[in-house]
Amino acid sequence: MQSLERFTEFSLINKLTKDFKQHPDQVNKRHQSDSEILLQPDGSFLAVTIDTLQEEYSLGLIRDPFTVGWSVVSHSLSDLAAVGAKPIGVLLAVNLSQTSDSKWAEDFFGGVQASLDAHSTYCLGGDTNFSDSPSFTCTALGRVDHPKPLSRIGAESGDPIYVTGLLGMGNLLGIASHADKKLWEKLEKEYRPYAKIREVCSLFQWLKCAIDTSDALIQALAILGSLNNIGAHFYNSRDFYDPRLINITDNLRFPLWLVNVFGMGEYEIVFTVEPWEEEGFLRDASEKGIFVKKIGEMRSKPGISAAIDGNTFELDVPYLLNLFGTCGSVEKYLEALIKYDNHLRASL
Repeated sequence: MQSLERFTEFSLINKLTKDFKQHPDQVNKRHQSDSEILLQPDGSFLAVTIDTLQEEYSLGLIRDPFTVGWSVVSHSLSDLAAVGAKPIGVLLAVNLSQTSDSKWAEDFFGGVQASLDAHSTYCLGGDTNFSDSPSFTCTALGRVDHPKPLSRIGAESGDPIYVTGLLGMGNLLGIASHADKKLWEKLEKEYRPYAKIREVCSLFQWLKCAIDTSDALIQALAILGSLNNIGAHFYNSRDFYDPRLINITDNLRFPLWLVNVFGMGEYEIVFTVEPWEEEGFLRDASEKGIFVKKIGEMRSKPGISAAIDGNTFELDVPYLLNLFGTCGSVEKYLEALIKYDNHLRASL
C-alpha cells in the first residue's frame, strides 16, 4: 500500500483522506478495489462507485452529447465489473453547459438511456444543474452474489495476466483528436465503451484479482504490483491493439507501446489467474464465447518491464504516471513521452 505513495494521485488521496473512518461493514481498504464494497446482512456484498467525466470533455476528446451520455454511465459500470458485481442502477449528477441547447441535452440523455439499456440496468435518480464548467458524474450500485468480491489483491509472482479485449480504443480517440480531426469525428461517434460485466461474472471462478484499464494499462499493472508487493512484465505484441490505433501511430511514427501510459483507457478488465488453472480457464472462456488475451505475467521483482521491438526495458513507472501533471498541454505531454521513448532506446 505504501508504495502507491510514489504516484501523485494516490499520494494526494491518502493525504486528504487520512482522517476518514472506515465503515465497519466495508471489506476493502483504500485503493484495494475499483468499487467500494460493503457486506450486507444477507451475506451478499453491495458495490458502490462514482466517476466523473470532465477532463475528457474539457480537453475536447469527447464532445458528442450522445457519446458523453453513453460514456458517463459505462465508465462507472466498468468499476462494478472489476469486482464482479451486477448493476442495481445508477445515479446521475450533471452540470450542463449554460450555452447548450435543449437538443444537446436530449441527445446526452439519449446516450445515457442507450447505455443503461445495453447494460440491462436503470437510472434511479439524480441531479441536473447548469454551469460554466460542464461535468457529468455517475454513481453506480451493484450486488456481488459470490462468496467474496474481486479486488486488486491476490496476484502472485508467476501469474499470467489477461485482458478482456483489445488495447487502445480510448487512446486512439485521444490521439486522433490532435492528429486527424476527420478520423476523430468518425471515431467519436463510434466510441461506445462497454463494461465487461457479463465477462467477469461468467469467468469469476477463475479470476484471482482484477482492475479495469480506465486509467491506462501501465497504471493498472502498477497498482496490482504495488498492492501485492510484486511486479509485472508486459509482452507488448502488436496484436494486442485495435488495428486502427496501429495505423495511426505508424503514420505518426508514434511508439505504439506509449498508448498504455495515457490516462484515457479502454475500459477492459485486466486480471490474473492461477498458472495451473490456465488451461481450464481458457477452455471455459472459449466455450462461453468470451474473448481474453494473455498480455504478460506477474513477477517477483517490483516495477514493470515491457518488451519493445525485441528488447526488454525496465520502465520508470513513477515518472510516466506523474508526467501528465507536469505538462501544460496534451501536445507537450506527447512530446515528453516521445522523448522518454528515445531515451529508453538509447540506453541499450
